[in-house]
Amino acid sequence: MKRRIITFWVLVFSLFFTTFSWSKDTLLVGYTPSSIFIKKQGNELRGPSAWLWERVCDDLDLSYQAVEMPLDTLLAALTSGALDAGISPLTITSSRQESMDFSPPFYIAYSSVMVRAASPLKRSLRFVASFFSINFFRALGALVFVILIFGALEWWFERKHNTAEFEPGLKGLWQGFWWSAVTMTTVGYGDKSPQTVGGRIIALVWMFTAIIIISGFTASIASSLTVNQLGSNQSQIQDFKQKPLATVSNSATEQWLLNHFFTNLKEYKDIPAMVEAMEAGEVEGIAYDQPILQSLAESDSLSRFETLPLTYNPQFYALGFDARLPDTLKRDISVKLLEEVESQDWKVLLTEYNLSPNP
Repeated sequence: MKRRIITFWVLVFSLFFTTFSWSKDTLLVGYTPSSIFIKKQGNELRGPSAWLWERVCDDLDLSYQAVEMPLDTLLAALTSGALDAGISPLTITSSRQESMDFSPPFYIAYSSVMVRAASPLKRSLRFVASFFSINFFRALGALVFVILIFGALEWWFERKHNTAEFEPGLKGLWQGFWWSAVTMTTVGYGDKSPQTVGGRIIALVWMFTAIIIISGFTASIASSLTVNQLGSNQSQIQDFKQKPLATVSNSATEQWLLNHFFTNLKEYKDIPAMVEAMEAGEVEGIAYDQPILQSLAESDSLSRFETLPLTYNPQFYALGFDARLPDTLKRDISVKLLEEVESQDWKVLLTEYNLSPNP
């Protein structure tokens, strides 16, 4: 019995000193610099991910050494145990979960595509071309048809009793069409006005109906002239299926694209390499995390790039851990991370970086 008690306390003290030694040891952490979540400025790391990690380390009294490396090297180092943690935002995937552990997610993002921005001349030509698009003519044709219907009805009631303003024949139909268009746009020239009871009923119905339908038709016409049309002809990721796309090797975006049969992919180690390839004309666009691409496009002083308003592949950002790291340490880091993410300071920080706070 006495031997069992001694063994028990030996185990307790061993566990205590193991945890204590981990809390005081210098952790080796890796990061892949991005344009928004984490990057090095001087001797300091900046960005939301760096801020979170610093707050966690301050709360837990942890010391660490940060090493910059490409994403594929970081993932390999976490898998092999060469790193204790990855403090870049890593997307949680099933394949990664098999070889490493993750903290709770601290941000939800999507993938998108960044392309070269069109020149002012090209934008102007797209604007003019949009007036000859199928959607524009469909909306315009539907609008003309409705105007013609109410104009014909008005002419039908007025043609015998108000011949001065609504003459018989085709000329009268044109006059009805003119009245219908003027009434719909609320111009109110006053040159045509219904005199019969039936004509006034049609006019009353048309006036109230036009208020409702004109907004729908206007939106339909305007949709052919939206920013999507002006900026690029691509409105969904499938439009790039046959085009060469750059992406970061071993990234969650690359895995999603491969799983959805995007075979014309070119892998690069980091964002600068992808930008260089796109400027050289080797690829049509860059497929990667939307917040990072958006930040890169906005920070470019020459406005060479634009991030398309298309999203796919929802991603849950988290910190990565070496699976051999003590569970108590991983749990403590995760708890502190959640406390910071739930704080108002985190929401303010995201706003400062033009990131939408997740619900």
